[in-house]
Amino acid sequence: MFYASIVNMARPQVLRLTAAVILAAGGLLIMRSFGELQLPTVLAYSGVVIFLWGLVATILPRRWSGLPRRVHGVLIGTVLGFALCFVAFGWPVRSITTTAQTSRLDAIMPVYHFHERHEAMVHASQERVREALNQMSFADVGAMQALGRIRAAALRQRMNRSGKGVPPTLTVVQMIHDPRSGFFPLDESPSELVFGLAGKPWDNVGVRLTPEQFATWSPSGTVKIAANFRVDDAGGGNTRIVTETRVLASDKAATYKMAKYWALIYPGSGMIRRELLNAVQARAERPEYAR
Repeated sequence: MFYASIVNMARPQVLRLTAAVILAAGGLLIMRSFGELQLPTVLAYSGVVIFLWGLVATILPRRWSGLPRRVHGVLIGTVLGFALCFVAFGWPVRSITTTAQTSRLDAIMPVYHFHERHEAMVHASQERVREALNQMSFADVGAMQALGRIRAAALRQRMNRSGKGVPPTLTVVQMIHDPRSGFFPLDESPSELVFGLAGKPWDNVGVRLTPEQFATWSPSGTVKIAANFRVDDAGGGNTRIVTETRVLASDKAATYKMAKYWALIYPGSGMIRRELLNAVQARAERPEYAR
């Protein structure tokens, strides 16, 4: 009888713990599908989730939340949620140096503070994959518009509805060369396209640079970003397409601001890049292009 009582008392706690573990594992798997897990991002989003859980716990029955009082949910969610975000945003940032130059991106930005890399294997020739890349636009990325609205809301900006912005139907290559986009070309060859951004992305402030200016540009409180699309012959009629983004901060103030911004945008950025690569793969592997 005593054993049964203990089991009955422990069962809700076990169920809650199991549910929490399942939700945490599911969240990590979703984030992992967008790109390599980066600890500051995991901590930041964990803090947000815990904070929201604390708010939800105030309206749930106490037997569901497992807390003696609803106010405890707010206190725990606020303290622990903000603590995790504080640790995430203050996570030490170290510079990374490329040891061997295997791409034009390595030559243009061999040292950086933040980065992401994604790749896909495409069953098509290198020429066909590059042709498919040249035809791609952000209109092919379903998440682009939704994430753009979220970013605009976070920056407290209105979406441009005047028609003067960059049309999403422009191809990625056209957008890189369009002064309205904020992007600018840095290098281009049949196997690689390198482009850049510079300024304060957390404030949506940018400046357009030439490749020569980009090499030495480093005003206080700013970052410069170099990214690429590279297509490599993988043999057997296959091509590996890679996209990598690197960010270099000019000083500690810029590093701190970019660390917060990067921790929050990284999953969305990874989602866009994965969808772009998937769209290139689908276009390049269409039966009408089979050889």
